[in-house]
Amino acid sequence: MCTASWLSDAGTLRLLFNRDELRSREPALPPARFDGPAGGWLAPRDGRAGGTWIAAGENGAVLALLNRSEGARPAEATSRGLLIPELLPAGGPDELVALLSRRDLSPFAPFRLLALWRESPRGVVAGWDGTGLAAAALDAAQGLLCSSSLGDERVTATRGAVWAARRAERREWTSERHRDFHRDHTPEPSAWSVCMHRDDARSVSLTAVELGRDEIRLGYHDAPPCQPGAWHELWLPAAPGG
Repeated sequence: MCTASWLSDAGTLRLLFNRDELRSREPALPPARFDGPAGGWLAPRDGRAGGTWIAAGENGAVLALLNRSEGARPAEATSRGLLIPELLPAGGPDELVALLSRRDLSPFAPFRLLALWRESPRGVVAGWDGTGLAAAALDAAQGLLCSSSLGDERVTATRGAVWAARRAERREWTSERHRDFHRDHTPEPSAWSVCMHRDDARSVSLTAVELGRDEIRLGYHDAPPCQPGAWHELWLPAAPGG
């Protein structure tokens, strides 16, 4: 249950991500720096399983996990958030798909993995439905992905209409306007609004990633996007060529 949107402008790729979760789930931990084969990377951490749903690396990559409403689920699933540290070193869409193809994905519930690179003209979304893996190329310049346990297609249509209407407005698209989209409640706060509100679940945080030529930034708002909360921000120098 999430919404991801991204835009690339003047050499900087910006991705915003609403994490939608059950109200009963443990709070996440603020972002921290980690080190791996591809260098340093930044990510918040899940309060239950310790993995992450989004991460940005100094190699110029950002990976984000979205739920998939359809597919076969294992009886005892392994946390999907453990996949991101394994896959973050991938240098592009083909390498990421190859890594996933060699991975035993049977312990994981269905998911869609969004992967973007600052220097690549395209990204990729890799989907696992519990039995098979499929991948589709994405425009790295701009895009939107949505998920909901109530139905990915319906929520994509509803939030996609809001995204299209806002992008069509004849006003400069600023970082603040981008964040306003992730606070949106059109037509009312509900399971289908971008900032999601249900009796049992809601949008619990907003993560903002900027992949620039010189540095990588990850900001984290630790409350529903429409409500006040603490803002945490970390940065890394961008690796040469990454």
